[in-house]
Amino acid sequence: VSILISLAGIAALEIGFSSSILEILTGVFASNFLKLGDLKWIDFLSNLGLLGLMFFAGLETDPELVRKNLLKSLFIGFCSYFFPLISIFYVTHYILNYSFEASILIGIALSTTSLALVYPLLKEKNLLQLPAGQILLAGAMVVDISSMLTMSFLFEGINMYNLLFSVALLLLLFRLPKWGEMLFERYAGNQIEFRTRFIIVILIGLGFLSETVHVDEAVLAFTTGIFFAEFFRKDHLTEKKIRAIIFGFLAPFFFFKAGYTVKLSVISLKVILLSLFLGTVAFFTKYIGTVYATMNLFRGTVYKLAGLFFNLRLTFGIVASLFGLRAGIIDEETYVALLLIIITTSFISSIKSNNMPYKIERDILDD
Repeated sequence: VSILISLAGIAALEIGFSSSILEILTGVFASNFLKLGDLKWIDFLSNLGLLGLMFFAGLETDPELVRKNLLKSLFIGFCSYFFPLISIFYVTHYILNYSFEASILIGIALSTTSLALVYPLLKEKNLLQLPAGQILLAGAMVVDISSMLTMSFLFEGINMYNLLFSVALLLLLFRLPKWGEMLFERYAGNQIEFRTRFIIVILIGLGFLSETVHVDEAVLAFTTGIFFAEFFRKDHLTEKKIRAIIFGFLAPFFFFKAGYTVKLSVISLKVILLSLFLGTVAFFTKYIGTVYATMNLFRGTVYKLAGLFFNLRLTFGIVASLFGLRAGIIDEETYVALLLIIITTSFISSIKSNNMPYKIERDILDD
C-alpha cells in the first residue's frame, strides 16, 4: 500500500495532476486487482488523515474575511446544495420510483461537496490567498454542514443531549488553544515534541467526539482548525511538522481507502445505466446551482472553476451512501452506483479544472 501511494504521488508530480484523485484510483486498482484483504488497519489512519486535512483547511481560513463575506458564502453553499438535492429527489422518487427515504438519501449523498478535495485543489490553484478562494472554501463548508444537518434531522433525529453536548464542545474549543499555549510554555525546549503530540491527541479526540454528538468529523476538524489558526501563526515550526505528518503520511491513506471501497465485481448493466443517468443529473444540477450563485461575484473563469470544485464529492457522500446500505434504505447495486458517481464526477471535475486556463485580474467584484 505504501509503495502504491508513493507511486501515485510521483505520477501526480510528473503529469501535474491532483495527487488525491490518483490516490483514489490507486485504491480502486488495489481493491480489484490485488488480493490485499480487508486492510482493517487502514481505517484508523484514513480517518486521522481526513481529520488532519480538515484541520489544515480551517487553519488556512481567514475568519475576518469569512465573516465579512458570510452572506455570499451562505448563498453559494445553499444554491450548490439544495438545487441538486431537490432535483435528484424528484428524479429518483417520481421517475425511478425509489421510496421517499431512499430518494432523500440519494439526494443528500449526491449533493455534497468534499472539503477534503476542495481544499487541496484551491491550494494547488493558489486561490486560498485570494478572497475568492476563502469564500469558496467557506461555501463548501456550508454545503457539508447542510448535508450533515439534513441527514441528522431526517434519519438520526436531533435531541437535547446532542445540542447540549455540541454547545459544551464549542465552549471547549474556545479554551483549547489557550490551554495549549500554557502547556507549551511549561514544557518548552525538550525532545519529546510535546506540541506535535498535543495536536495529534486533539485530532484523535475529534474522531470520537464526532460520533458522540453526531456531527460530521470533517466539519468538526475544520471548525477546530479555525480556532487554532491564531496559535499556528505564532508557531510556524510546529505547523510544518504537523503538515509533514498529515500530507506526507496520513492524508494519502484517506484517499486510498476511499478508492478501496469500490468493488468492480458488483457492477452490472443496471448499475452502469443508473450511474450514467443519476451522475449526469447530479453533475449538471450541481454545476448550474454553483455557477448561478457565483457568476455575479467573480470575474474571469473563477465561477466556472467553482462549478467544478463543488462537484468534488467524497467524504460525506460516501458516509451517507454507507449509512443507507447498512440501514437497508438502499440496496447494494444502488450503493455501488452512488460510489461510482461520487468518484467519477470528482475525477472528471478534477481533470477539467486542471486543464482549464484561467487568469485572475480582480477575483471578486464589489457589492
